[in-house]
Amino acid sequence: MKKPSLLYASPFAPMKSGISDYSEILIYALKNEFEITLLIDDYQLDNKNLYNDFGVVVYGKDIVSFEEYDYIIYNIGNNQDFHCYIYELCLEHPGLVILHDLVIYCLVYGYYNKMGKVYSKIYEIGGSEALLKVKYAVKEAGRDLLKYWEIVSETPLNKELAESGNKIMVHSQYALDLLSQYHVCARQINMIQQVSEEFREVEKCELFEKYSIPEDAFLISSFGGIGQTKLNHIVCEVVSEIKENLDKPICYVMVGDGDYVDDYIDHRYIFKTGYVDMDEFDSFILHSDLILNLRYPSMGETSAALLKILQMGKACIINEGGWFSEIPDECVIKVSGEDMRGDLKDAILYYLREQEERESVGHSAKSYIEEEYNTAVIVHKITQFLRE
Repeated sequence: MKKPSLLYASPFAPMKSGISDYSEILIYALKNEFEITLLIDDYQLDNKNLYNDFGVVVYGKDIVSFEEYDYIIYNIGNNQDFHCYIYELCLEHPGLVILHDLVIYCLVYGYYNKMGKVYSKIYEIGGSEALLKVKYAVKEAGRDLLKYWEIVSETPLNKELAESGNKIMVHSQYALDLLSQYHVCARQINMIQQVSEEFREVEKCELFEKYSIPEDAFLISSFGGIGQTKLNHIVCEVVSEIKENLDKPICYVMVGDGDYVDDYIDHRYIFKTGYVDMDEFDSFILHSDLILNLRYPSMGETSAALLKILQMGKACIINEGGWFSEIPDECVIKVSGEDMRGDLKDAILYYLREQEERESVGHSAKSYIEEEYNTAVIVHKITQFLRE
């Protein structure tokens, strides 16, 4: 029996996005149910197997007959560099949008700014309150509107997408509840497990030698883009404060891109790898003693990196807010936002010494992912949502 056709629009590597990694895993899980064609921007895919295993069409170069596909899936995140063409197409040819970030301010701002009508669109989508906030930020405060995170988090600009006729799939009850204010067909479906079956571990000695990390150190790490909303600067400050008064050496490694905290990097206690491939990324998770995944303000996002961390049974410190609040307390270590530095310092010092406690949290995390993020169940739910 012929499988139904599916057009799947998303960034893929070499586009440096967690959505690239997510999509590469998801399409192989969906492959048994659909005949899949990938719709990408104008670049060459890193994984050449994708050209053999799927059809591939390029936006702006290939003619795409949207009506010929039985189903369309669009991946939308809050990044104008990766998702502008996808946003444009989903408004013109509705399908199913996997909305990875509830707040899509940066994407919408970037998309309409190129057309010279950003302010009229902000007013149309967000109303007079959103427009006044943006104008004040520019005229009075001289802010960069793509880096002024208080405005970004308070101005989601998702109404146009929500009312576009697309079905919308989100990964948290938090996001689903906030979307309920619009007339939208939406469903909460968990992310698929994020550790690929193709994962090949890089041995600890090889990995640490490559990045000049001391192999005997207690390794604290964080993953993904380095920036203000990930609170990397707070972690650097806490590690710098406690590093001299410990029984064992300690280091903090940021596995990802971004120059936001480069002034803290000393290549003795604090390191940055830059962008790494998926095997190195996952191997750093495997070899970490304690992991941090902090977000403030929340963009209503889910974290593929955090799912990998939990799936691999590692103890991870997070802060409350959005989807993070939905993770059971026994599966993560939660710190408050009221005294972030103090709580983070206490948590690091405690779990540095208590190996059994770290292992207990990691075991609970792994069991939770196995039960709640079953691949077959998630594929079935996506398939049923498409067919409804």
